[in-house]
Amino acid sequence: MQIRVKHPAGLVALAWGVVSLVGVSAAIATPASGNISRNELAVGKVTDDISIQRSSPSDFHIQQVTIDPGATTGWHNHPGPEYSVVKSGEVVLERAPGCASVTVKAGQGSFIPGGMPHIAHNDSTAPAELYVTYTVPAGTANLRLDSESQCGGK
Repeated sequence: MQIRVKHPAGLVALAWGVVSLVGVSAAIATPASGNISRNELAVGKVTDDISIQRSSPSDFHIQQVTIDPGATTGWHNHPGPEYSVVKSGEVVLERAPGCASVTVKAGQGSFIPGGMPHIAHNDSTAPAELYVTYTVPAGTANLRLDSESQCGGK
């Protein structure tokens, strides 16, 4: 028995289509299985520009921070970027060199590049709860470095 193909290009296209469909089906995600739980600690919208580039090993720290009414962090910086989300309450954030005071409320967040002097203070009557993450060079022991007072503020 002999099969004649009138349009070989059509056969090639059909074969390519079948192979492509098989490849697509193999790329479909698989569902999770077993007992997996997630506990969302906080969510916050960040409107700051975010830029990170690391070419060497890094440590990633996550901290729960509470700032009581009237408390201040003092001027400081970090050896790597800081990302913060306010879970409850509010803090006033000032960053050098611009020094504009920004109130960051529950459901909001901020990004502070490594080395940027900044201060946060709680001018409200309720504690502020934040979740703060830092990406720093691997092995960094001191996440908070004192900075000279900036902006003539607190």
